[in-house]
Order: sequence, then C-alpha cells, then structure tokens
Amino acid sequence: MLIIGERINTSRKEINEAVEKKDANFIKADVRAQVEGGAQIIDINAGSRAGSETEDLIWLIDVIQEAVTVRLSLDSSDPGCLMDAVERVRDLPMLNSTTAEKKRFEAMTPVIQKRECEVVALCMDDRGIPKSVEHALENAGRLITDLESLGVKKERIYLDPLVQAVSTDSLAGLKAFETIERISKEFKGVKILCGLSNISYALPERRIINRAFLTLAIRAGLSAALLDPLDKGIMGNLKATEALLGQDDYCMDYIRAFREGRLGG
Repeated sequence: MLIIGERINTSRKEINEAVEKKDANFIKADVRAQVEGGAQIIDINAGSRAGSETEDLIWLIDVIQEAVTVRLSLDSSDPGCLMDAVERVRDLPMLNSTTAEKKRFEAMTPVIQKRECEVVALCMDDRGIPKSVEHALENAGRLITDLESLGVKKERIYLDPLVQAVSTDSLAGLKAFETIERISKEFKGVKILCGLSNISYALPERRIINRAFLTLAIRAGLSAALLDPLDKGIMGNLKATEALLGQDDYCMDYIRAFREGRLGG
C-alpha cells in the first residue's frame, strides 16, 4: 500500500513555526524521518497560511526536494496556488485535490492539464458529501470519466471516498468499507485513498480507532493512506495487515520494518 506522509501541514504548530522562521533544517529533518519511517510520498499543505500559501508551498517544495528523493503531493484547496507550485516539483506530482463539484473541477482542469500528474479526486459533488454508498459511486464514475477526458490515466486517479466520523454516524465505518470495496470492484484500475483522522474525530485514544479502521480498509481494497509514518503503532498494524492478506511475500517487508525499528504496538 502507498504511504503518504501527512506531517508537513502548517495546521500543525511546529510546522507553521518552521515555515514562519524559514527553518529549512527542521523541515528537512522531519521529511527524512518520514521517509525512514516508510513514507513513499510527502504531502505538503500550507493552506492555513492565508495570504502567503503559494509562497510558502513553493518554499517547502524546494526545501523538501533538497532533503529527499521521494515524490511530493501538493495539498491545497486553491487551484491558483497549485498552478503556480506544480512546476517546481521535480518528479511526477500528486495533486490533492479535485472534486465532482462543477466549479471546482473546472478550476482544477488547467492545473491537471499543465503537466503529467496523479490526481486525488474527492467523491463529493454540488450536493455535498455523499450520504450513501450509491451517491459516492455515482460521483466516482463521473470523476473517472471526466479525468480520463483530460488525459489522466486511470491508474493515476486516486479516489477519496470521504470517510466520516463514527462518533456522529455509527454506520460511517461500514459505509466507508462498502464504498471502498465497491469502487475497487466496479472501477478496475483506479486507486483508492483516504486519510485516517476523520473516522476517529472527537473520540478518545483516536489512534486505536485509526489502526482498526486502516486494517479493515486495506481488506476492503484501500490502495493508499495519508498518515503519520512516525506512528510505529499504525505502521505495525499496516505491515501486519499486509502480511496476513498475502500482500507481503514471505513477510519480508514486515521483517525489514522490524529490523529497522519501524514497528510498534
């Protein structure tokens, strides 16, 4: 499964302070630790810095690419910011994100067409976040069709089913698992991505919920997750799940992660 490191987000106090001070060494140390922890892509989000998001995102791109060779995911709700920043990315970028909302998709179209990229597409439309599995699948189909019409290869589309909090909807987990499973079966070739934090919102010991959710989501067909690779507990869950599902030949990835000290309880 693809691991996308989530830590470079200016909504986190220490990252925001490092960006404010232009502390490149702090940022470099964090991304190196994420890669050592198992991250294959580094997500970058400067959206909390209103008025300087584009400048800060470009600075982060340059600093991070000096430190590591893994690919980058540019995470912004501002298409203009992404348009200015995407050219600075050295390797195949991931654009996070577009939706099936008419205005949002239209605004993202020139960004997506600017260069070859992977695209995270959230399964929501002008009616809002899907309230049913069927609604999410309808949006998924529309997004795939529209993105392919722009030249995005199916294997470079990452659909986000928009997981909701189980604290406010007791069936949110079941809906997420069914949506993931049906997307993986009905739309062959596309990938499925989600963040883990929404499922456990407002609950104590959120990491416990996140770990259990990740295991069940992988079983349902999850392809990628936005997570903290320095959380040895969740990385232990991930590696154990892959081994138990036959996704890790002879448990070599699990053994390697153990020897490198990347697993925890």
